[in-house]
Amino acid sequence: MAVKDMDTIESKPLSVRIGGIGGQGNIKMGLMLAKTLTYDRKWVVQSQHYGAQVRGGVAYSDVLFAQDPIDFPKAYTFNMLYIMDQKPLDSFITLLKPNGVLVCDTTTIKKIPTFVKRLTRKVIAMPIAQMCTEKFGTPVVSNVVGLGLIYKISGIITLENLQKTVSEEVSKKYYEMNMQAIQFGMTLSDKEYSLKDEKLFTKVSFE
Repeated sequence: MAVKDMDTIESKPLSVRIGGIGGQGNIKMGLMLAKTLTYDRKWVVQSQHYGAQVRGGVAYSDVLFAQDPIDFPKAYTFNMLYIMDQKPLDSFITLLKPNGVLVCDTTTIKKIPTFVKRLTRKVIAMPIAQMCTEKFGTPVVSNVVGLGLIYKISGIITLENLQKTVSEEVSKKYYEMNMQAIQFGMTLSDKEYSLKDEKLFTKVSFE
């Protein structure tokens, strides 16, 4: 699969927030996404935040990337939200840009706000952690599955460099399982979404 947005990314960075609960692997997922983007020769800013509870509290990783140097290393709205739990979804959903991409793991997310339908149609909702458990016997690789899914639906990273990153970041003991996890993530959706800013809505009421 070709990387779709590489020739169209402007100096204004694109932004991804990966939100979950401490212990779900979302911080590691953000770090691996950022590392892959650097291998893809992008300018990247990655930051992370842990709640008061290291495990069980809301935690998130932000990744900004662009073809050119990034002047301001912080985003207040996001081109993509990848959310692993209900708490961060409730906290961050209003930060999604109009026509942004929303990925929800419905293993633990049971309610997506109704206004999302007016904000974007780029929504993927599926029980990713549950599917990982059924496929691999553990939900631990769900973050790597998520990276495979991000590659497939957005094309913001290359498969070669994603595999390189994961091979460097995971234990050699679990190398094969993680390579399979990337491939599994790629099979979860046939959708292809651009992360470029697109203003299709003039006003959204968050009700």
